Amino acid sequence: MTLAEPRPRRDQIRIVLFAGGSGAHSITEAMLGHPQIALTILINAYDDGHSTGRLRRFIPSMLGPSDVRKNLNRLMPTAERGQRALRTLSEHRLPVGVGTRDAVALVGALASGVTDALPPALADAADLVSVRKARTLRSYLTTFLAYHEQAVAEGRAFDFTDCALGNLLFAGCYLETGCDFNAAIRSFAAFHDVAADVLQNVTMGENLFLVAEKEDGTFLTNEADIVAQQSTARISQLYLVDPAVFREHIEGRPAPPEGWGPLVRAGARTPQINASARAALAAADVIIYGPGTQHSSLFPSYLTEGVAEAIAANRDADKVFIGNVRRDHDIAKDDINDLVEKFYQLMGRGVAWNHARSDLVTQFFLQRADETGAAMGQYIPFDPARFDLPMETVRLKDWEAQEGRHAGGYVVDELRRLVQARIDVALEPLVHLVSIVIPVLDEAPTIARVLAAVTALDFQPYGMSKEVILVDGGSRDGTVALARSVRNVKVLELPRGRGRGAALRHGIEHARGNVVAFFPGDLEYRAEDLYRVVEPVVRSKYKAAFGTRAVKCTDLAERLKRIYHHQRRLYLTSQYGGMLLSIATLLLYNRYMTDVLTSVKAFDAAMLRSLALESDGLDLETEIVAKLSLAHEYLLEVPVEYAPRTKAEGKKITARDGLAALLALVKFRLRRRPRA
Repeated sequence: MTLAEPRPRRDQIRIVLFAGGSGAHSITEAMLGHPQIALTILINAYDDGHSTGRLRRFIPSMLGPSDVRKNLNRLMPTAERGQRALRTLSEHRLPVGVGTRDAVALVGALASGVTDALPPALADAADLVSVRKARTLRSYLTTFLAYHEQAVAEGRAFDFTDCALGNLLFAGCYLETGCDFNAAIRSFAAFHDVAADVLQNVTMGENLFLVAEKEDGTFLTNEADIVAQQSTARISQLYLVDPAVFREHIEGRPAPPEGWGPLVRAGARTPQINASARAALAAADVIIYGPGTQHSSLFPSYLTEGVAEAIAANRDADKVFIGNVRRDHDIAKDDINDLVEKFYQLMGRGVAWNHARSDLVTQFFLQRADETGAAMGQYIPFDPARFDLPMETVRLKDWEAQEGRHAGGYVVDELRRLVQARIDVALEPLVHLVSIVIPVLDEAPTIARVLAAVTALDFQPYGMSKEVILVDGGSRDGTVALARSVRNVKVLELPRGRGRGAALRHGIEHARGNVVAFFPGDLEYRAEDLYRVVEPVVRSKYKAAFGTRAVKCTDLAERLKRIYHHQRRLYLTSQYGGMLLSIATLLLYNRYMTDVLTSVKAFDAAMLRSLALESDGLDLETEIVAKLSLAHEYLLEVPVEYAPRTKAEGKKITARDGLAALLALVKFRLRRRPRA
C-alpha cells in the first residue's frame, strides 16, 4: 500500500465573485485587503437608468458602463496621489441641469489639458494625474467629443446632466477599441492600474436590454424601473431582449393591446459566456453569488449560456450563495426561500439539465435577524421549514455590519474556515472589524450623545469597519429606549445588579470583531480617543492598549475635589486608591500602570477571550490586568482626555468597588496556575 502524495501547499486561493455595482462593496473591499486572495469579479452591464441609459441610447451598440466604472474605482490602487486624482476625476459628476454648451466646454478643457478653465477641485485633480495617464485621459475624451460633434450634426446631442466623467471616459475607450465592450473593459482596467481579467463582463458583450415580468402580469420594461420603487407584486421572470425589438417596439412606447408578453418573449435572447469568465470559473477555489440588487445586478448574469455549466463542471470549488440582509425595491415581498428558488430557475434558463442543485451551491450564508418590532420588517425572512436543501448547508448568522451592509471581513473569515478545511493553504486571518462594547446603567442624560459620537467614528483608514454593542445592566431611566433609537447600535440587556464586569463579559460574548474595545456611556471620555487605543492593536500588533488619564492630568488633587466637593473620605479614597492599585500591580506583577481602572481599552479579541474572564463588577478591570501580566502580555498605555463628572451628575464608583478591584489583584496573583 502506497501513501498518497501530499497535496502541494498553496499560498493563494482563487475566488470568483458575481457582483454588481455596490451590493457586494464591503465583501469586495475585504477580499482586496487580503494578500492571499486572487479575486475575479463577474458583472453584467445591462444598466440603462439615468445618465447610463442616456449614454447607451447615444452610443446604441454599447452596454452600460456604470458598474465597470464603480468596480474599477474600487479595485484600483490609490497609494500614489496621481491614482487618487484619477479616481476623483472618474467619480466627478457634471452638474444636474448642465447645458450642452457648458458641458462640452468643461469636457473639452479636460481633453485639451487647459485646467485653468476647470472648477478648482477638478483642476487640482487633473494637474495631479500622471503624464502618461493624462495623455490617455485626453485621448478618450477627445474621441468622445468627436463622436458627439458628429452626432450633433445629425441632430442628436447628448444630455450631460448628472453624468459621471468616468462614464464618458469609458465611452471614449469603447469607441477607440472598435466598439468591443469586453476589450474596452480590459483597456479601461489597464488605465486604472488594475490587472487584466480581474473585472470581467460575464457575457461576450451582446447588447441586450433587461425586462422583468411580475406575478400580476405587468411588465417593467427597463432596468431603471426594476430597481425603483414598484408595486408589491413579485417579479416572476426576467428577459434579455434584442436591441432592435427593444428600441423599435418597447422603449418609450405604450403597451400594445395584447400586452407586452408576446413581444418580449419573441424578442428574448440568450447571451453566451465570455471565454475568460468560463476559465475563471473552471479554476476557482470559491465561487460566490454576492448580495445586491438581485433582479438587475445578479440574476441577469445567471441567464448567460455556459455559466451554470461551467460552475457545475468545477467539482472542487466551494460555491456560496450570500443572501441579502435587508429588503430592496425589487424584493419587497420575496423571502430568502423565493430568492434561492429564482436563482435555480434562472440558472436553468428554462431548459432541462441533469445537474443536482448542490452542483451550483454548496453553502448558503443567510442573515439571522435579531431585531424585533418595526425593524424586523426590513430584514428578508428565511423559513427553514420551506427550505428543500440540507440545513447543514446553511450558515445562519448575523452577517450585518452597518444597516443593510454585510461585514465583508466576517464573510472572508467564514470563507477562510471553509477553504482551509479543504485546501492545504495557510490563509492569514484578516483584521477587519472592531467591536465597541459600551456597558451602561441609568445613563439617559448622556447616552444619546455618547452613541452619536461613537457611531460617527470611521475606522476605514485602518482598513476596519465597526460594530457598536451597548449592554444595559437594568436601567430604569429610559436608557434602553434611547439606545434603541440610534441606528447601527446593537442593544443587549442584563438584569439589574449584575455589575459592570458582567456587562462587559456579555458584550465580549456577542462581539464579532477581531478587536474588542471598551468605552463608557457617561461622557467622561472623548470617543475620538478610541482611535488611540485601537490603532496599536491593529497596526503595531499589541495585544492590549489602555487609555491612561494620568498622563494628561496636571493637577489630580484639584480634579478630584471638583468631583467629590466636600466629601473628604471619598476624595482621599479616590486620590490614593488609584495610586494604591498602581503600586499593588507593581509589587504583585512587576508591572507599573498609571491608570488601572481606565474605561477606554482595546484588545486583540482572541487574546481577550483566552483570559476566561469571570468577575462581575469593577474587579473585572484588575482581573484583566492580572491575567495579562501572568500571560506575559505587554500592556501599552496611551494618553487620553478625561472630563470627570461629579457624584451629583451620576458617578457610580465607590470605595467598595476600589477595594474589590484591589482584592482581585491579590486573588489572581495567589491563585495557583494550572500546569502546562
